[in-house]
Amino acid sequence: MSEQLKAMYLESCLEELKVNKPGNHSLNSKIMGMYSEKFLLVSKISAKFLVKENLSLGEMIFYSTKKCIDSINSNYNLGIILLCAPLMKALLKKPINLRKELRKVIENAGILECSLIIDAIKYANPGGLKKYKGASNVLKRKQEKKKIHEIMSISSSWDRISKCYVDNYSEIFDFGLPFFNNLKKKVSKEKAIQMLYLGYASKSPDSHLLRKFGSYKANTVMKMFKFLSLRIFRNPNKNFDYQIRLLDTYLKNLNYNPGTCADLTVTTLLIDKIKDIFKIQL
Repeated sequence: MSEQLKAMYLESCLEELKVNKPGNHSLNSKIMGMYSEKFLLVSKISAKFLVKENLSLGEMIFYSTKKCIDSINSNYNLGIILLCAPLMKALLKKPINLRKELRKVIENAGILECSLIIDAIKYANPGGLKKYKGASNVLKRKQEKKKIHEIMSISSSWDRISKCYVDNYSEIFDFGLPFFNNLKKKVSKEKAIQMLYLGYASKSPDSHLLRKFGSYKANTVMKMFKFLSLRIFRNPNKNFDYQIRLLDTYLKNLNYNPGTCADLTVTTLLIDKIKDIFKIQL
């Protein structure tokens, strides 16, 4: 089972990387200073840790993050690791119902595991993290002794990855996955992935943009996505490549990268494969 999960994870990372996503890195539209080869490398590195049955959730996240950072000296995939690790941990238990097991994995992660996850976040130092000064600041020397779902509940109002830990991945299971499955019936898989990303970018302000640039700019970018997405969703078979490239260029020139939306996209692709191959209850 672990080899199947590894293959599905790697395929999901590659599929997302192939698609042109406005503001985000792809094989055909790169972010200056970032490299596709590094994205592929860290997906392979993280995959090795995310399918190890003998590791706790905290160990999965910390060891995979540290090894990825040490290998390329940069943070390329912390968000993907944070979202996919609980899923992998739940699946390795061979559950009947994925969401029930996923909730158990997160809620049962103890204080030590929480400490390892916080250490992983500090080690990766994602964009905008230093600007946060509020409760449960992970950069403080001493952290409160809390479980991970308690820490994530504090940041869940503005961070979409934290929110997944708190509401059992509702954004993915209740919005992203059915949206993607519906899209696949109407357009090619590549276009469905692109539209899935647009859907996430239109739904809420991107967490990466919120941390780095604040709520006004994050909301402005979300509204730009909404404007374009409505046109595309109304005419899914029409060619909007020019408009996609235009928004992509604009966002990349300003260094506005909706990275969390890309992380949510990868995770949705992974769950979609899990659903089809393992025939598991969601």
